[in-house]
Amino acid sequence: MLALLAVGLAGKAVADSVSLDAMLTKLAPPPSGQALSHIPDPGRKLLALRSYVRYGAKIADRWSWTKEQIKAFDGSPEHQALLAEIAAVSKHFRAANPGYEIYVHGTVRSLDEQLANWNKNDSVREGAEEILAAYKAAFGEDGLEPAKIDVQRLAAWLRDFKPSKRASLAAPGLTLHGRASAIDFQVMKDGRIYAGANSKQLESVWRAEGWDRRLKASMEAVGPSFFGPLTDPDEPWHYDYAPSPAATASN
Repeated sequence: MLALLAVGLAGKAVADSVSLDAMLTKLAPPPSGQALSHIPDPGRKLLALRSYVRYGAKIADRWSWTKEQIKAFDGSPEHQALLAEIAAVSKHFRAANPGYEIYVHGTVRSLDEQLANWNKNDSVREGAEEILAAYKAAFGEDGLEPAKIDVQRLAAWLRDFKPSKRASLAAPGLTLHGRASAIDFQVMKDGRIYAGANSKQLESVWRAEGWDRRLKASMEAVGPSFFGPLTDPDEPWHYDYAPSPAATASN
């Protein structure tokens, strides 16, 4: 993978003992460097690194839970409070929309799952191609040789780069789904997903049939800890979850 980066970005094998991969990872604020090492495609790596650099030292407060933290959350009072509120929203929605019900994928989205999705997602691929082309335009078609990288210049360039279209996924480690602080609500009919967490259905189903408004109505009625929906990117199915301490303590 390091050889691919050296050839892909520099157009030749780099003899320097310091790899380009290591230099990019050097920019990643802890703990994002380890995640970055599991993104083999150079464009996808740059796109993720852009998000990590922009968060900077604050990234630790956002970073996805470890496997141990996910295990500790499972079955905890905090988890029970989340499930109870999801159940209340689902009950209200079902009563208000006969024949339809809510489906929620209730598990915390692990970092491994996020990385797998990032490495295959089409919208991420498009963003990766754009940032890689811009990188080559900014630093030359031959890219940067590791020994000559100006780390501060590259960091500034990454912070300032603005993609023409936002990817549908947050960079691995940064989604609130990774710490039980966001939930995707999908609409089911006859046991099948009818309005899913799918941008292709945004206008044709969610907007055209008013499922965004119907879901919002149930949230406002019985989901006091849910806030949203997400607007950037536009995801009417995505709600952030931020319960008050009193709410979790009572469950």
